[in-house]
Amino acid sequence: MKQREFRRILRQAVYVPILLLLLLAVIFIAQLRRFSNAVNDLHRADLITNSIIDLQKLILDQETGMRGYELTGDPAMLAPYTAGMQPIQQSLTDLRTLLADDSVQEQRLSTLSQRYQSWLSRARRIVASHKAPINRPKVDEENKVLMDNVRSAVHQMLLTQEKQREEQFLDETPYVTKGDLLTTLLAALIIGLIVAIFTRQRLRTVSRSYDATLAEVEQHSREAQESRQRFKTTLESIGDGVIACDMKGRVQFMNAIAASLTGWAAGDATGRPLAEVFHIIHEETREPAENPVEAVRRVKKVVNLANHTALVSRQGREYVIDDSAAPILGPGGKMTGIVLVFHDVTEQRRTEAALIAGEKLAVAGRLAASIAHEIHNPLDSVSNLLFLLKEEKDPARRDQYLEMAEQELARTMQISRTMLSLYRESKAPVSVDLKDLIEGVLLLLERRIAMQKIDVACEFAEPCTVEGFPAEIRQVVTNVLVNAIEAAGMKGRIRIRLQSAPAEEFRGAGVMIEVADSGPGIQNGDAHRLFRPFFTTKGEKGTGLGLWVSMGIVQKHGGSIGLRNCNEAQYPGACASIYLPSKTLAGLDHPAAPVA
Repeated sequence: MKQREFRRILRQAVYVPILLLLLLAVIFIAQLRRFSNAVNDLHRADLITNSIIDLQKLILDQETGMRGYELTGDPAMLAPYTAGMQPIQQSLTDLRTLLADDSVQEQRLSTLSQRYQSWLSRARRIVASHKAPINRPKVDEENKVLMDNVRSAVHQMLLTQEKQREEQFLDETPYVTKGDLLTTLLAALIIGLIVAIFTRQRLRTVSRSYDATLAEVEQHSREAQESRQRFKTTLESIGDGVIACDMKGRVQFMNAIAASLTGWAAGDATGRPLAEVFHIIHEETREPAENPVEAVRRVKKVVNLANHTALVSRQGREYVIDDSAAPILGPGGKMTGIVLVFHDVTEQRRTEAALIAGEKLAVAGRLAASIAHEIHNPLDSVSNLLFLLKEEKDPARRDQYLEMAEQELARTMQISRTMLSLYRESKAPVSVDLKDLIEGVLLLLERRIAMQKIDVACEFAEPCTVEGFPAEIRQVVTNVLVNAIEAAGMKGRIRIRLQSAPAEEFRGAGVMIEVADSGPGIQNGDAHRLFRPFFTTKGEKGTGLGLWVSMGIVQKHGGSIGLRNCNEAQYPGACASIYLPSKTLAGLDHPAAPVA
């Protein structure tokens, strides 16, 4: 069951019973209101009856006092008559208010009031005339008739009010009470039954949902545990060292490879600062390297350590490592930690160094025949000239032969120096004149170019100087020119263009070397594999390392190298583009270190 549906059922299980109970409360309140209204009406009826009875008593008292005055003539007998004036008027007023919604009784009250006023008028005339008969008791018939009329009106009101009370209240009130009680009990029984059934059904649904959710949570927990175990096993099984840290740079996890390389047991390293467990330095300068955690925290993305970073284990053993650090992102993209992945590349660096050394020997081997021939020809000429010098007696001819011998020896020395400088390694970056460097390489390849009758066009701009290691740059130029010579073939054409490269958005000012040939160009499918080690299109004649080593050298100098088809009329073949920055990048490694 989905969480939304589960919440809906819970709301129903809570709110529906409450609503039903509220409905029962409304019914109960309505019944109570009806009962209260009935009681109020009964009280009002009793109040009206009592008021009529009190009015009747006041009138009778007033009539008795008036009759006593008529019989005795004693003014003291008028006390009840006089005292009843104001209460009777007040009673009439109160009755009019109470009978405001009863037209029948209101009409009877008006009749009563009129009859009382008639009697009162006669009584006032008698009192005013002082005609009270003395010693002659006699009933005043007119006064009696008027009072009987008053009594009759009062009696009619009492009978009517009593009848209304009996019909409207005495019979109705018990019925209302029983009806209200039965209605309330029936409603409570029905609503209680509905609440019980509904709540039972909802609770069953919730119980089933809870059991299903609990089973699902247990399943997810097992899967999460299995996933964590697989994840831990995977991290323990991979060949790279893995260290996970929190945001403060304290170690939270280490796999077996990381423990082996750092010399720290996982339990001992947990909670310690990364810099204490993962001690890294620069292999050549021996200076401490930047903490990867600080680098990731600063840039908030994946960072790689600089080349020639060495890890010093707890026991003091050093490993050349290659690694990267990446942020661990939590919900909302917030960084919650850092993970460091590294591996031992000591043997790889040694293998690369051996491959590079082998490539150097291969280049030397390819040039050996040309160099031997270039040196052998001048030496033969010098030998012949020395023989002629011994036989020649003419001083002028001897001077001519001696000058020619010196020229051949100078050529031999220039070839020898160029050959030696091909692998002479500088201790630090120096200023390199690329024009002289390219001309020196062409001198070494001169015989091969002549044998294949290749037309070499040089387009050099002045000045074209960079900072770097001459031997390595010469190796790159030699590899590219040898490839161009082999691609151009017999009577081919090669163009060497040397020009300044302006500063752009993603690189600084530098020099661009372009070597284009008239060969078949780059075949489809080979472009993305040219710079891979051991890939070659020369069959058994190639090692597949030349472009790979060249790319490593150029990248180490902060430049770039690329190959494309030139597609020009005279140069339809491949075009190699080499960009080298004018200034050496900070941190340029010593050339004796492995390249690539």
